[in-house]
Amino acid sequence: MKTQAQPEKPAVQEASQDRFSFFSSDTQQATTASSWTSLFPNGNQDHIFQESQKARPDPSCPVWWVDVRNATEEDVGIVAEALSIHPLTVEDIAIREPREKVEVFKNYYLISFQTLASQVTEGGERLGMPSSAEIYILVFQYGVVTFSPSGCSHVSRVRDRVRKMHDPSILSSDWICYALIDDIVDSFEPFTRAVEAESEAIEDQVFIARIDDVKELIPQVDILRKKITHIIRCLHGKVDVLNGFVKRCQAPDRLPVFPDGDLLLYLGDVQDHLVTTLSTLAHIDEIIGRSQGNCLAQLSATNLRISLTINSAMSKVTVLATIFVPCHLVTGMFGMNVYVPGQDTPGLSWFFGIVGVFVAFMVVCMGMAAKFKLL
Repeated sequence: MKTQAQPEKPAVQEASQDRFSFFSSDTQQATTASSWTSLFPNGNQDHIFQESQKARPDPSCPVWWVDVRNATEEDVGIVAEALSIHPLTVEDIAIREPREKVEVFKNYYLISFQTLASQVTEGGERLGMPSSAEIYILVFQYGVVTFSPSGCSHVSRVRDRVRKMHDPSILSSDWICYALIDDIVDSFEPFTRAVEAESEAIEDQVFIARIDDVKELIPQVDILRKKITHIIRCLHGKVDVLNGFVKRCQAPDRLPVFPDGDLLLYLGDVQDHLVTTLSTLAHIDEIIGRSQGNCLAQLSATNLRISLTINSAMSKVTVLATIFVPCHLVTGMFGMNVYVPGQDTPGLSWFFGIVGVFVAFMVVCMGMAAKFKLL
């Protein structure tokens, strides 16, 4: 059965009617369709999905790859019936099980991974807060079935990588699984570079920022730490899955569905990349944590200086009020309809005498305040 091969479209431009795609190492082309029956209109798939054989695949046999994007529960059921997929796997894919894991069944093994997808605008890709999505990889003897989310381009990139292979003899379903895992891990690199650049920018601004700028930096630091925590959490699950996967492949009583030989070297390279990325993120988190501490310390020091200035001003106002309030009280009392001393005496001697007493009182109070450093 042959259908007209269509060039594979980028993930961001893929239409809903092209959710199903079939790729063969024989033709090196991807055929897309809107449904499983449209992908295989003749209904005869036995010569493609060679799952009746129990031995490991012959390197000369072509490797097939079916990808279902944004699969519905009905789509998963149709594919499961055609390829004899276990009900537990069907349930995990249908409910979008977020837990990353590796499971083995009679004729295939399942790897569930989380991938990151950034928001895409008309002007291009924008690395904002990344959102996670699940991708499921079912590895059979002669092929691979993937259930991928929209917005990710892992499938198209790995297929391009297959087309550019210099030695097609190493191509197998296990190698495609490795390439997908490697591409998923590599997809974290742009986010890692973005948070690293943002952390360096924040670190440079901390010591030169004014008080208003520091107030704006604190929310930026919080958002950046959330991004870093989200990426680290996604990567930690992959470390556990890969470690368990490699141990199963290296076990003396390993099952035939698991790969062996040189493919373990490829998986080891992915493990090293994961460890390096996690180390980089831990270092970035340490830097941004130190910058956050410096921001808060600088803000606290500024607030302390402002508080001291306000307290100093209030103490001066209190001293002045203590001096002038008694004078105001005395003048207020004699401003009422009462007898004022010296009012029957001609001249201004009483007036200047009273004023002199007030001035002397103020001078004595100011001197005491200066002595006790209240001014």
